[in-house]
Amino acid sequence: MPIYDPTRNKTSLKSFNVFVFVSLFIVIFSGLYYQYTSSNENTSANFKNTSYNKSLEIREKFRLIFDKLEYQFIQSEAENLAKLDQLFELYKNQKEDFDLKKIERELNKNVDFGQYEIFMINKEYIIEKASYEKEIGLNLGQFKSVKSLFDDIFNKTINIDISSPKLDMDSRLKRYLIKLSDDGKYILQIGFSLDYSNEINKQLHYLTSDASKTNLYLATEFFIQDINVKSTDFSSKFEHNEYCKKITNEFLLDINIPLKDQRLADLAKVDTRDISLNKALQKIIPLNEELLSFVDKTENTMNFYSATSSLFGNESGTLLFIKTSFPMEPLDKNLNDNLSTFLFITILVLLVLIFCEWFKEREITSKITSITKVIQTNQMIENETSAIKDISILIDSYNSMLTRLNDQIRINKELSYIDPLTEVKNRKAYDEKIEELVSLYKRYGTTFSIAIFDADDFKEINDTYGHSFGDGVLKAITKTLRCSIRNDDMLFRIGGEEFIVIFPNTTLIESKIVIEKIRIIINESLTYQDKANVTLSIGLTEIKEQDNKDSIFKRIDNFLYVSKGNGKNQVTFD
Repeated sequence: MPIYDPTRNKTSLKSFNVFVFVSLFIVIFSGLYYQYTSSNENTSANFKNTSYNKSLEIREKFRLIFDKLEYQFIQSEAENLAKLDQLFELYKNQKEDFDLKKIERELNKNVDFGQYEIFMINKEYIIEKASYEKEIGLNLGQFKSVKSLFDDIFNKTINIDISSPKLDMDSRLKRYLIKLSDDGKYILQIGFSLDYSNEINKQLHYLTSDASKTNLYLATEFFIQDINVKSTDFSSKFEHNEYCKKITNEFLLDINIPLKDQRLADLAKVDTRDISLNKALQKIIPLNEELLSFVDKTENTMNFYSATSSLFGNESGTLLFIKTSFPMEPLDKNLNDNLSTFLFITILVLLVLIFCEWFKEREITSKITSITKVIQTNQMIENETSAIKDISILIDSYNSMLTRLNDQIRINKELSYIDPLTEVKNRKAYDEKIEELVSLYKRYGTTFSIAIFDADDFKEINDTYGHSFGDGVLKAITKTLRCSIRNDDMLFRIGGEEFIVIFPNTTLIESKIVIEKIRIIINESLTYQDKANVTLSIGLTEIKEQDNKDSIFKRIDNFLYVSKGNGKNQVTFD
């Protein structure tokens, strides 16, 4: 049969500790990591929501600015007709000395918002005089719709035309009124012009901060314009057009990041001068709705686009886009702080777990292992203490139990050496003692004498008077022997009615005197209940150099039989 192994399929304490340590760390780390990711999500969401709300706030402020500008523009437009009549009268009265620059200054006197411009177009559809020198000589006859309009005016079919507000390449918003001069030579044109970018920039500094950056883009019929860039910033019209193309392409690709609309991607690939860009964008981009947001990893910014409906009515065909950019550094810093906090707490928890594991190893695991080894050797646990109360109690309890057990073993061992009837040491105790004395003799020369006693005719006593009577005789012999020998002498009952007495450090002659005295006492005085006299046959010897325990016993046993053969009740010795 296979031997049963109690440790089979069992987990060691160290393995269990490792499992608990790893499991506990994984559980705590998972919880901390969940908290870390949740905190990151909340931090990112809060940053985005805060930026979103700030962008909404900026959009609303811009709307107030636009409303104000539109209101002022409408007010200024109302004066256009009066200004046109004033121009008509001035031309009528000053035909020969007509100074266009002087007249323009007169018309713009006390005008704080925008500017009035003057153009005079002859019958060849050429701008003959204008407030801006660069426009003199421009032939408008190439535009069929303009030529038809001018023909009607020169023919006096119509008197006045109000053009739709338009935004030119320099972000100037214009609306014109025209009227035929009194002599029919010129079409007088006066228009209100507003430098839209300048008016917005006056308000823009109220909306800018270190935490954000705001850019304004205008979508016209052909291009996307940066409101802060003018044609005067470029050396040529071609250079300005190329810049507008670049801005348009970048804007379309940028705003398509959150929308992901193939139509915008297609617009970025074509020449926008061949299409109506603002009308195409109105069909694709949601206006006046939720902000469009995306993260620019290259610039490390979070961007929000807000698209408004057409400025100054749908006829103007101009869309405004507000782009608000927020640097990601505050968010990155917060996320780094979250990471630092997560790592700090994780390391702290790991150190606490390591300390707890070290403390547990030192105060529990190692103690239990040490206790287990000591228990396996049935020894006392010495020099072992623990900061854990229960371990100390275990050690004390084990030591107390082992002390009691050893005491019980000692008692049981002593009892195993005692004859239960006479309460003197038995044959087993004699065998161990004689070996010890022989060894001492051979090592140190410590001599001793030994005698064997046998009750004569003890079988007849048992047969005649019974075993209880015989037991009483043996007890009486034991009592006499105890009373007759010294404290250092040793008495043994080695069987039935046989006793042995060992006399340490005693010669044969010295022990013979004591034994003879014992024999006489028992012979003369030991009568049990007046029923029988008890006598002893005795063999006596002293240890010799060549002796061992067996030779000694054999010699005294032979002397005993000699005493028996010579009539009993006598001592035989060397």
